[in-house]
Amino acid sequence: MAKRMKDYQIFKCPYCSCEYYDSNAKKGKNIGNPMLECPSCGKKSYRSSVLEPALIGGNRYFDIRFSSLYGNLRIVLILIYAVFLFFILVTKNFTLAIYLVVAAAFLYMLYEIIRISHRHNFLGSDEYDDEITDSLERLEDEEYAQMIINMQGMEEDSVYYYEIHQE
Repeated sequence: MAKRMKDYQIFKCPYCSCEYYDSNAKKGKNIGNPMLECPSCGKKSYRSSVLEPALIGGNRYFDIRFSSLYGNLRIVLILIYAVFLFFILVTKNFTLAIYLVVAAAFLYMLYEIIRISHRHNFLGSDEYDDEITDSLERLEDEEYAQMIINMQGMEEDSVYYYEIHQE
């Protein structure tokens, strides 16, 4: 499937001022290789909008990766709550209000169960393992690892933190 130009983000190389497009960069925080190589001069530059996966904890990784999906679901829940509140205020029926509050609580519990089970399944998936493995391979270069840790930081529940303190 062909990508549209709005799916790409323009970057300007800090070394040669060449402008180029990157289809992997998205608005907000992204997860992957934070170093981007300029196609013109070949030098690498750091992108603060991209986080190295092995340096962030699994729960935060999941929240960043699926923030738009679950953010949209939260908006739907808020709209449902607003409709429930509207019906309660219009009808002034407290029996209905109790049922709607129970229904809203049930919907929120269902949302949380889906999100937690999806997180549990994703963090045990091959896709997550592959991204962490690629990240750990990049972090084997100590100079690269130190630079990325200085720029991005490292969480104590990250895979790389566990690998360092395992030894």
